[in-house]
Amino acid sequence: MKQPLHFTARIVIVSLLFIVLFSYAMFQGGFVSWFLFYSFLPFLIYMIALTFYPIDKWDVSRKLSKRLATAGETVKVDVMIDRGFPFPLYYCVIEEYFPTSLMKKDLHFEKYRHMGEKGYLDEARQVKKISFPWFNRHISYDYELEKLPRGEHQFRALRVKTGDFFGFIKKEYVFKLDNHLLVFPYERPVHLKERAYSFEQGASPSFKLNEKNTNIVSGVREYVPGDRFSWIDWKTTAKSNQMMTKEFEQEKSVDMMIILNAVHEDSATPLSFEGAVEFTASLHEELHTKSSQVAFISLGDGRRYFPFHHDQKHRDMIRRHLAEIKPIGKTPFAQQLERERAQLPAGMVVLIVSHHLDAQMLESLTRLAQKSKRVVFFYVQPHEHLDFKQHKLVKQLNNKGIVVNVLSEEELTKREFEVNT
Repeated sequence: MKQPLHFTARIVIVSLLFIVLFSYAMFQGGFVSWFLFYSFLPFLIYMIALTFYPIDKWDVSRKLSKRLATAGETVKVDVMIDRGFPFPLYYCVIEEYFPTSLMKKDLHFEKYRHMGEKGYLDEARQVKKISFPWFNRHISYDYELEKLPRGEHQFRALRVKTGDFFGFIKKEYVFKLDNHLLVFPYERPVHLKERAYSFEQGASPSFKLNEKNTNIVSGVREYVPGDRFSWIDWKTTAKSNQMMTKEFEQEKSVDMMIILNAVHEDSATPLSFEGAVEFTASLHEELHTKSSQVAFISLGDGRRYFPFHHDQKHRDMIRRHLAEIKPIGKTPFAQQLERERAQLPAGMVVLIVSHHLDAQMLESLTRLAQKSKRVVFFYVQPHEHLDFKQHKLVKQLNNKGIVVNVLSEEELTKREFEVNT
């Protein structure tokens, strides 16, 4: 309905201009009036031709330099327009329609210096380019998207506008272009001061992650690439005329579960949740690298569970989930944690990352600690929000044997995380 009205309005404007100039020349007469009419006639013809010129037939495409990125990176975008007929165009304005998810920025760990500010991440992105194509059939331009925020970003449309020399005729068309960009959370090294792993016998902490216990030999096997040179059994190798390797009893790693609080909290700042997501991604990557048995659960609008697997596909699924996750859940985290406690097997090490702490969570964590081998709580919160009540809750958790790590501006602005387990 809108397009026909615009087309009719353009026809009316051109017709009125023609009628006014022709009437002036007819009734006024003389060289000057007819000179004005014939001088302006080419512009009137151009306006009529531009009115009927179909810009919606253009071939418009958008290309991103990469579809997968990390928060804070820069992505180059190329826009290309091809038009079949070289109709002369005085100007062409190309404007991007950005999704609301891109109206934020990411400064890596530097953003946490302003952790208490709710609107600090906001970024009004706008790209509007003007070119003067004239008879050129190909129009192209490029721009860069800097400081990309974490999330899934869908580019849906691009608007093209053009017109005549005097601005009487204006045409525009919105091209539907679908492009997808997935930005993963920024990850940093995590230094764990005490590893939550144990040997088969006893529960004493081990500072080596799933390495071979070189004190107890359980047998020999054929050599495979990756075995250490010191593991070779030379006597058996000489007897069998084949390279043989000692086989050791393996250290048993305690099953670990990472639980992320993805429930929306009115009192929490956006950077608190971003910090929780980034730390969760970094912690999982650290444990995954060390070949640990780690499962992951996010509790928010729904429950997403990733079981114990140690393959690349499983790791990529978790990274993708952490890239897309938003704090939109309404059911209290403490209530959801209670349901999980009933399902979790006993004797696990549970690592909980949260941007919120209250009395209900204290009770849930206490009951969870009674069932688990160990509970480690990572509390992400700006320093200015850590009042007397919050410090009291943290102290009570410590008294109940729960390891608590408070991650505020000082910890989040470092190049690597250093936490207790």
